[in-house]
Amino acid sequence: MGKKSLIKSTTKKKTKSAKKDEVKKTAKKAKVIAKAAVKAETTAKTKAAAKTRSKKTVATAKKKVSLKDLILKKFKAWKPAEIFRAAVDEEYLKNFASPPIVSDLSDKEARRIKKLLLKKRDMATIRAEIKKEAAKKAAAKKAVAEKAAAEKAAAEKAAAEKAAAEKAAAEKVAAEKAAAEKATAEKVAAEKIKAYLKTLPLKKFKAWKPAEIFRAAVDEEYLKNFASPSIVSGLSDKEARRIKKLLLKKRDMATIRAEIKEEAVEREAAEKAAAEKAAAEREAAEKAAVEREAAEKATMKKVIIGLASGFIILVALIFSASSSNNSKYYIKEKAGVLEIWQGRYAPLGEEWMMSLPGVPLPEQINAVYSETEVFPLIFNYYIDKADAISGMSDTPDYVVIKSYLNEALLFATTGDFRKKAYSRLNDIKFNDLMYKAGVAESRGAVSDLDEAIRYLNTASLLKVGAGKSDVVKQKIESIKEQKAEMIEAQVAEEATGTASVKFDVVKQKTESTKEQSAEIKTPMIEGSTDSVSVEPDVVEQKIVSAEKQSAEMIEAQVAEEAAVSAPAE
Repeated sequence: MGKKSLIKSTTKKKTKSAKKDEVKKTAKKAKVIAKAAVKAETTAKTKAAAKTRSKKTVATAKKKVSLKDLILKKFKAWKPAEIFRAAVDEEYLKNFASPPIVSDLSDKEARRIKKLLLKKRDMATIRAEIKKEAAKKAAAKKAVAEKAAAEKAAAEKAAAEKAAAEKAAAEKVAAEKAAAEKATAEKVAAEKIKAYLKTLPLKKFKAWKPAEIFRAAVDEEYLKNFASPSIVSGLSDKEARRIKKLLLKKRDMATIRAEIKEEAVEREAAEKAAAEKAAAEREAAEKAAVEREAAEKATMKKVIIGLASGFIILVALIFSASSSNNSKYYIKEKAGVLEIWQGRYAPLGEEWMMSLPGVPLPEQINAVYSETEVFPLIFNYYIDKADAISGMSDTPDYVVIKSYLNEALLFATTGDFRKKAYSRLNDIKFNDLMYKAGVAESRGAVSDLDEAIRYLNTASLLKVGAGKSDVVKQKIESIKEQKAEMIEAQVAEEATGTASVKFDVVKQKTESTKEQSAEIKTPMIEGSTDSVSVEPDVVEQKIVSAEKQSAEMIEAQVAEEAAVSAPAE
């Protein structure tokens, strides 16, 4: 574009103002005049120099100049007599203005063309631009190729789907046609078989006879030398004869019975003799054993009494020493950790019992400690660990806490310590039962409300603070009211129902009676747990048992009422 504009600017006629045209024309005329003057002066000087040179040449032509002299000859550099200076056109200089690089364009376009023409470029920039342009072309080419490939793939896929659809349709038609042909063929074959079976019983067949009866060839040589094989083989002749006689012996049932009786009599006689002999030997052996045992007892009694007395004394001493050593405890410190060691159940020695990291040494250091001095340290260690886990997050791990509390109970030496551990366990069980009651209440059914009341009754039996007990009682009353409202609504809806619906109402009343029986049982259990902490599982079992008994009584009563009211209805 810049090139075209430049050509236009040099080929078009001038469109500037008349003043600029005049200045240019004047400057041009001045240049032409100056050049003509310089040329005339130069021509005159050249002619004069040529004349002088010709004269000198004529004068010196007579002298012969050698090549060496000619090479070494020095010539003076020519200088003009007066240095040419172009005449200055003051008028032109005053009105001089450089022509624009491009013309007939807007200022913005002209600046752009000028910047483009004056731009300095090196080969690295040119190569980079060429690479960039090539990359663009390659990307465009690749995009076109990918588009074409995608279109081609789509077309192939459409063609394949179309071919598959046509093939499936053709196969379906062929399958239907084959099925129809097969059904037709089966029908025709069935008709043929049916017709054939009708005529088959009446059809007569000829008896088959071979063209020639087969007869085996007779081997005369074999018949001449034939001898029957022996009855038994691999035995001596005497044994073979005995076996043969036994095999060929003719016997009847009378003979067999007589032989069996004889064998039985002989066997009984032999057994009787053996029994008598064994009894005599046993009596003799027993008699000898009694006599020997009496003698040995008399001797061993004295020995045993002496050994037993010594052993009992030794065992008593060992047991006493072992019990004494086992009741001893030792406190050591290893790498900043408190360790508890216990005496072995032996007269001497001790063994590691446990480590209590974070527990300081007791103020008074003794060589030996008793159980009442050591167990409180272990108890407080497990209680502190359980309390630390309880305060770690909003949802503590109750399984780990209960394990620590149960471990602490093993080392509770006083009632206060046990009360302290049971209080924490009751709090955990209380929270668990309250959560289960809340979940059961949220489900909203009558059975779910009964379940929630059962959880709350169990929670009310735990030894917890007075505030928590009041919350449980209020919750129980609230759920009972909610349940009564639900039952009243159901009774009102089903008042006009059939006998089966009335039975459902009676069943709901039965559940209400179960609650009343549970409420009656609860104060009785509460009265028995004023001074000790009740195990929740035992309480639950008692409540379930009471509910079961009351339910059985009420169901029997309801059945009797239903049987009485059925004829009237």
